[in-house]
Amino acid sequence: MLKKSARIHSLDSLRAVSIFLVCIGHLAGTVNFPEFLLPLHKIGNFGVKIFFVISGFLITLLLLQENSRTGSIDLKQFYIRRSIRLFPAFYFYILCMALTDRLGVILIFW
Repeated sequence: MLKKSARIHSLDSLRAVSIFLVCIGHLAGTVNFPEFLLPLHKIGNFGVKIFFVISGFLITLLLLQENSRTGSIDLKQFYIRRSIRLFPAFYFYILCMALTDRLGVILIFW
């Protein structure tokens, strides 16, 4: 089994590709996006699927490691650790969206 600090570097590249595909999917059809690339809007869905497969793999790996280490899985602690890891990025995103709306860069329909 992999150690907790071990990192699967090949998944980082795959994650970057999936995020790129999602970004292209979101950009396709927006103002000033090259029209010949418009059919790429469907590729974002594929990027999301790749990202979720990676996430499922990593979550399963973490749970298997915990089970191997302790003989059981504490789901409550698992979700607490996930929340501590994910919520800062979520709140930062909300802050950026609120600021860009407040500055008039974007318009959010609250």
